[in-house]
Amino acid sequence: MTQVGFHLLESQSGEEAFLRLIGKCVQSLYKQGRKVYIHAKDEAQAHAVDEWLWTQELDEFVPHNLVGEGPNKPPPVQIGYANSEQKPPENQHDCLINLSGEVQPFFSYFLKCFEIVPNEEKEKEQARERYKFYRGRGYPLDHKKY
Repeated sequence: MTQVGFHLLESQSGEEAFLRLIGKCVQSLYKQGRKVYIHAKDEAQAHAVDEWLWTQELDEFVPHNLVGEGPNKPPPVQIGYANSEQKPPENQHDCLINLSGEVQPFFSYFLKCFEIVPNEEKEKEQARERYKFYRGRGYPLDHKKY
């Protein structure tokens, strides 16, 4: 059964703080040897995450690409987005980082699902609804505040 973790950004707000939290999560999972699929809310957010990951120092760099781009053997971190014809990579069912604001129908394909929640009231309310969804179906839950 998929383990679901909520990562709540409470001490800061803004896009840069949100991208840092995503990056921290991605870097931690990568260092653990995990494969990660990041599901952004839209194409612009997918590109913002991609760009942020490219700007990291060499010792913090994470091999990644947007789904459908890059080499035949995909890197351990791939980025896709909602409202596209994309589906999660078939060989990437380890960790999902969901940024879309909605429960994804494919979340249960993954061993772990991370819901990253920015410090904005609307986003927090959506996260509470997702939390209730997962809890109501018996998924193991945890949460961390940053």
